[in-house]
Amino acid sequence: MNPPVTYRPVAALRMGISLSASLLLASLLFWVMTPQHIRDMFTPVQVLTLLLFLAIMIGMALGLGLSYVRADDDGLTIRNGIRTHLVGWREVKAFRYRDGDPWPFVLVRGDIEQRALLGIQRSDGRRADAHVADLRNRLAEAYRTLEHPDLPEL
Repeated sequence: MNPPVTYRPVAALRMGISLSASLLLASLLFWVMTPQHIRDMFTPVQVLTLLLFLAIMIGMALGLGLSYVRADDDGLTIRNGIRTHLVGWREVKAFRYRDGDPWPFVLVRGDIEQRALLGIQRSDGRRADAHVADLRNRLAEAYRTLEHPDLPEL
């Protein structure tokens, strides 16, 4: 079959890194530029709360940028932020990627369920279209193999 492939968003990763760096630098600059008598008014709990919010914002930005979709002979490994989903080719019904969708979705058999593929972003343009086309071709090939497992590949 096809060799394993991993798709990652380019624009979202750039955005996540630049946003994270900007937030971190702006926070440090704010703290350094604030007069000492004002900094002394912050309690440790308030400082920890601000640091927690900063960590959450950076984590969300990087989580989107570090998402990926991996396709191999067994199926898909989908990492959306901090969650990873494994979907076998037998479970995949189709891929939905309509005009205006920010990312494609994989439709899963059984329950009416769909999972976002955040590793492929519309902001990547033609690259994203090519990735979805490749996933659809891999799905068609997997269906042929699953329907006729003893037939040799052509």
